[in-house]
Amino acid sequence: MLHAASLLTGLWIIWLLATGGWRSNEDLAISGLAALCCVVFAWRAGGVSGALSRSPAAALRALSRIGAVFSGALSTMRAAIAADVTLRPALVRVKSRARRPNQRAAFGAMISATPGMAVVDVDPDGLLVHVLNEDAVDADDLGRLEAQVIGGGGA
Repeated sequence: MLHAASLLTGLWIIWLLATGGWRSNEDLAISGLAALCCVVFAWRAGGVSGALSRSPAAALRALSRIGAVFSGALSTMRAAIAADVTLRPALVRVKSRARRPNQRAAFGAMISATPGMAVVDVDPDGLLVHVLNEDAVDADDLGRLEAQVIGGGGA
């Protein structure tokens, strides 16, 4: 998906620079359409992976986690402001059922988006995650998140 997005953006910028920018909405629409046609051609010719077709589902999964991310960020800020923070940092090994590398990468990205958790290493067996509070890790939540990623086909 990243290749297709960068191809689309790059071609659009090149078109606008080559034609001297845009003076009307029609110029902007024509340049976007030309860039989109080039991306579709590259996709049909095998230059874009199947991740492009899975990207809308990955974006929806990321958007569905916004509430959890914001609540985690607020609780982290609340604990920092209260100054009675009792953290138990740890490295936690998370076994993964994902077999494809893009699924493991998507799962790792979703974990790293959660406040207080950062993926340190990814290997075929799972992920090594640094957590700020070992007691706050919810295995059921991680399992549901992984099931969503695996069910959706990854990134």
